[in-house]
Parts: sequence; structure tokens; C-alpha cells
Amino acid sequence: MVLALFALAGYSQHADSIKVHLNHYTLTLGTGWTHYINNLEYGNQHIRQDFAGVSLKFFWEPEYRLSLGLESGYYHLFQVKDQLTPDLDVKVDRTIVPLLLLVRMRIIDNVYIAGGMGLASLTNRASGGTQTITTHVWSYSNYELSASYIYPLGKHWRLGGEAKMFEFGSLDDWMYSLQIFCGLRF
Repeated sequence: MVLALFALAGYSQHADSIKVHLNHYTLTLGTGWTHYINNLEYGNQHIRQDFAGVSLKFFWEPEYRLSLGLESGYYHLFQVKDQLTPDLDVKVDRTIVPLLLLVRMRIIDNVYIAGGMGLASLTNRASGGTQTITTHVWSYSNYELSASYIYPLGKHWRLGGEAKMFEFGSLDDWMYSLQIFCGLRF
């Protein structure tokens, strides 16, 4: 009888010592199409507003439907090339690097919505002739809304697509993006 109790006590301790991971972390890298919509429509055929963008995200995923994350990336917003005179070409462009805090929620299996806010570093560059002027500006009131579909390829790998919208507070401008991404969950 005593031996049976010791055996049961040892079994229950063994079951309790098995670690169950309720928290996961995911690192994703994405790329895709971006489109910039500014607050002043130029109507200029020399302006280019469609580019490829890159995003990097890190999420903490507890056992609940909500996840917390950080996002950064590199996006080219617009570029204007024009020839003012036969011997003077002008090029103006703007790039942005956001740093956002995100909250993501699983709606149903593999479908998520997210929202976030944070900082963004804007770089403006104008060149013409032999001179180049570069300025860096911080935008403090930026937010993002997104919807994504994440398909699990296995225990650790994820593949997905995302549609997102950025609003840049210092510019009062918008950017839309459609991206595909690959994620590593650990």
C-alpha cells in the first residue's frame, strides 16, 4: 500500500514538472507594395507614390487572444524627378522608419486585427545640380491599423498576408500597404 502511494506521488510530481509553454514569441519579416496618399494632390506626372516596403515585427503572444508587439520597417513614401532646365535635373524624395507599439487580436483561427501607435523618423532629401539637402524630422503622433491572415506552416514557421494603413501625424498624410510575411515562432 505504501509503495502504491509513493508511486502515485512520484507520477503526480512528474506530470507537474512537465513545462507547458503558454507564452510564445514571434519574429516576422515582411515585404510588399506601399502607396502614399498626401494631403496636397499635385496632379504632377513626375511624382511616384508606389514603392516596395519592408517591415520587421516582434510579438509576445500569451495564451490569450491579445498579443503585444513592436514594429519597425523602411518605407519610401514619394519621389519626384523633373528636369527644370536642359542642364538641371531635380529629385525630391521622402522615406520613413516607424517604431510602433502594437496590440494584435485573433478574431477567428488565423485571422487577426491590430492597431498601434508610436514614433516615426522622416527623411527628406532634395538634390539638384551639384547640391543635396537632407533633413530628418521626428513624427510623434502616428498610428497603424491592420488586418492579417497568418497560416501555420509547422510548429515554428508562419506565412501570412497583411493589409495595413498608416497615418503620419506630423504630415497629416496616409500610406497603405499590402504585404506578405514569413514568421518564426518560438
